Amino acid sequence: MNSLRIQAKEMSFHERLQQELSSYQEKMFNDDGTVTTKIVENPYFLVNDVWNFEEVGNILQFQKQFSNHRGDHNKLNFRVKSPSIKLEIKYIWYHKLFGDKWTINTAFNSYNDSLNKLTRFLNEEYTDLFSLLDLDIEKVHQEWIIWLEENGFKTKSSRKYNTDGRSYNVNSANATFLRSIYSYLYNITDSREEWDKDRWDVRILNKKYGIKYNKSHDQFHLDFGKIDLLNMREILKKYIKQRLLSRNNFSWGAAKHYILYIPMFISFILSIEPTWRDLKALRRSHIERYIEWLHEYAHNNIKRKDAHPELYISTSLKCVSKFLEDIQRYDYDTAPETPVRRLILPEDKPKEKKKSIDQIDYIPDYVLEQLFSHINDLHKEVQPVLWVAFKTGLRISDVLGLTQNCLVKLNGKYYIETDIEKTYVEGHRIPIDEQLADIVAVLINNSENNSNNDNNPEKYIFVRYRGSRKGNPFVQGWVQRTLNKLSKEKKIKDENGELFHFKTHQFRHTYAVKMLNGGADILTVQELLAHASPEMTMRYAKLLDNTKRKAFEEAIKQGVFSFDLNGEIQEIKPNEDIPPDILETLWQDHKLNAIDNPYGTCHARINGNCPHAEEPPCLTCNGGSPCKDLAIGFSELDTQKYELLVRTTTRTIESLEQRGRVDIAEKNKKNLERYEHILTTIREGNIIFGRLDRLKRKQGVLHG
Repeated sequence: MNSLRIQAKEMSFHERLQQELSSYQEKMFNDDGTVTTKIVENPYFLVNDVWNFEEVGNILQFQKQFSNHRGDHNKLNFRVKSPSIKLEIKYIWYHKLFGDKWTINTAFNSYNDSLNKLTRFLNEEYTDLFSLLDLDIEKVHQEWIIWLEENGFKTKSSRKYNTDGRSYNVNSANATFLRSIYSYLYNITDSREEWDKDRWDVRILNKKYGIKYNKSHDQFHLDFGKIDLLNMREILKKYIKQRLLSRNNFSWGAAKHYILYIPMFISFILSIEPTWRDLKALRRSHIERYIEWLHEYAHNNIKRKDAHPELYISTSLKCVSKFLEDIQRYDYDTAPETPVRRLILPEDKPKEKKKSIDQIDYIPDYVLEQLFSHINDLHKEVQPVLWVAFKTGLRISDVLGLTQNCLVKLNGKYYIETDIEKTYVEGHRIPIDEQLADIVAVLINNSENNSNNDNNPEKYIFVRYRGSRKGNPFVQGWVQRTLNKLSKEKKIKDENGELFHFKTHQFRHTYAVKMLNGGADILTVQELLAHASPEMTMRYAKLLDNTKRKAFEEAIKQGVFSFDLNGEIQEIKPNEDIPPDILETLWQDHKLNAIDNPYGTCHARINGNCPHAEEPPCLTCNGGSPCKDLAIGFSELDTQKYELLVRTTTRTIESLEQRGRVDIAEKNKKNLERYEHILTTIREGNIIFGRLDRLKRKQGVLHG
């Protein structure tokens, strides 16, 4: 099969396993978060065919797990007849335990029955087997399934789609156990350089070469095994390696895209040219047949509710085109001889349908109200994730990547500070309220108390402290599944009465829409979201305009009123008294020219046509001075009135400056200073009188 199988038949392979099983590493967790390790020379796991739960629980790093043990099984029995197979299975359990892939409860309870079934199968069917690595795993997997079914064990289990509740069958834990054990042994004993393997683990590439990856995903591998022809497989491996090490606009995520599309392309070409060992003779006719097949495949297989076959086809062709262009530029001896520009033409890629404004996938207020009414029923670990996503607009990967130093306080205000992976922004700061700051502070405190250099070396605040994901953040998919579990249980529905399906990225869109609805300008929203370009932010702005237009139309349907010559309010019938084209003009004029003021919105102020824009009547009607009969501070509503004046005047100044009307903005700034001074005075409990001497005269006090 390969060098491993040859090695497995030599005693040196099993001697190495014996050597490792003759000792184990014990860890001591110190108060300062550091970890002290020592090698304990004890052959317990090698010489004993029955492992005792209490014996393992006495090892320092397992003591806490042992004290929390609730399982029924206290012994692990290794009864495989073949000594070499028994050694390999022991080694797998040993490696899972001391590599923190399993807790002791998982090893002794969750997989105890699976171990017994595997033992029976091997003792009945493979008594002469020397090594698990000698198995033809595809053939033996089928035999295992048949054996399980014949002995009355389930090989299928039912699950339900989160979106519509339909059931589907998957292989049971029993059915996948043999293959998973085989694969695990294969991987941990494969001593080749990672690049030489057919299945790359990004965690290993990260440690050795610094290849970055999203740690809140649960897929860590690139599998080149789908390419049957070894020569073509090596070409793609060489290419992906070269692109990853260049770190030039090619991430691990991009590599996963290429491994999805390129093998399908190669397999198709080899299906019509089975004698080929390279792509030198690739012609336009081959590409035309591939494009035809690609359209058929996309039409018949891309069936999800949010399916986008055109995007799938376009992305496939982009990846194939880039791959072929690059291997020509890199001068691979297997590259096509025909220039790629003559193989794949621009018009081959279908025009991608742009999403309409209404397709921005944010969470409507109607749904948010239901979600927050049931927030305490949401999994306790997901609640703070949701709050951070909702109140910061961060991508879920950036939320889950927050660390213990993410909360900062500047000038009395709190911010979350983090690096944005997607757009390569370092030290990005987002202002947050004190409520969220309190939540984050608690998360940081919990993380600091529970973390050490072994279980959380990166100092995440949303982290798994044990198990196969020890030291990594929560998985994005788990957060989304947990949200949708709540949606189903509490029947959270949209305005059409359909069960609402949450996507974690919706919280980012919702944040943007709420910021714009709250009056934030486009550049501010772009900065807060750390968008690389304003294009995405502008889509939110169009959505905001569309929302306002709908509100305008709804108001028109309710009734249009106007002031008559005497200042009285009279109703106007939109379709009779105002033609539709006049209504359209009214909307455009309102959108472009209207500025907020305490009385409504004004169309004259932006052009400088309002005589009172710079002289508020009650504060200036007495020769530029306040009215003699004015008093401010008696009414409990006065503070609110001037808070509103400050807010609307500030917004007016911003709108004027954006439109280039600096002269009018300066005049409004004088009013703003007057309002702010009045507001400060009355907030302190003082009363301001228009003319104190007038009051004195009314009281009979002589002037002078």
